[in-house]
Order: sequence, then C-alpha cells, then structure tokens
Amino acid sequence: MKLLPVALSLFHRFQNNELEVWVQVRTDDGPYHGMLEFPGGKIEAEEEPLTGAVREVEEEVGIKIDPRLGKFMGTYRNMLPNKTILLYVFLFPDLRELAGIGEWLKVEKTSLSSPYLGKIPPPNHQIIDDLFLSLYDGSI
Repeated sequence: MKLLPVALSLFHRFQNNELEVWVQVRTDDGPYHGMLEFPGGKIEAEEEPLTGAVREVEEEVGIKIDPRLGKFMGTYRNMLPNKTILLYVFLFPDLRELAGIGEWLKVEKTSLSSPYLGKIPPPNHQIIDDLFLSLYDGSI
C-alpha cells in the first residue's frame, strides 16, 4: 500500500464567540473535486511538513504566510483503496489576506462538522471535530 504524506493548513477564528474554519473549493479532478477543503498537498522530497503546508497555501491561495504562526495539530490517516494519505495538520490564525476568498464554516457545539456532510472530505470531519473539542477543553 502506497503512503502519501500531505500537509494541510487549517485557518481558524472566533466570530461572535463561535469557532469558524476557512475552506476553499477543491478544483482538481480527484475524488474530492468540488468539495470544500483546507489548503494543502503532497509534501515534497526532503521537505518538512510545516514547510509543505506554507508552500501549498502560497500555491493554492496565493498568499504568503509566516511558518512561525503555524502550530502542529496532529497527524490523520485517510485510507483509500490504493493508498493511505498521511495528513499533517497545522493550525494557523485568521489572516486578513483571506478576506474575500474561500469561505468560513461555522462549527457549533451541538453539531460540530455534521452540517457539512458531503460538502467536505471525510477526514476533515474528524479534524474539525477534534479542533473544536481541543479548543474548548484547552488541550491545543
């Protein structure tokens, strides 16, 4: 089974005391085409995961971000029939450069990521839910 390391940048903010996460529409021709997703992509050879996360934001979103703002959240696995994607997730704060691009998804305590079923890739549900729970219990 092929293992594919991927770096993701998860921008988050609190708007009216509610957690929001930033996403963009995925435009490749893969299985998640048209879904809302965090910026990210394959980690290049000899590249650190954080460096890959920062590079992918610049390539996909067109903004440069300071890697010192990134905080490692964790590693997640996305098991597909022909490969396992290992997702290295980094948290970043809201940046003014994100205004007017992508969209912010509200994460509420009663439903977490469930309102976005079918709109975001399956592994992102666990990432969003873990982020919410960790922010509200203080573990991140």
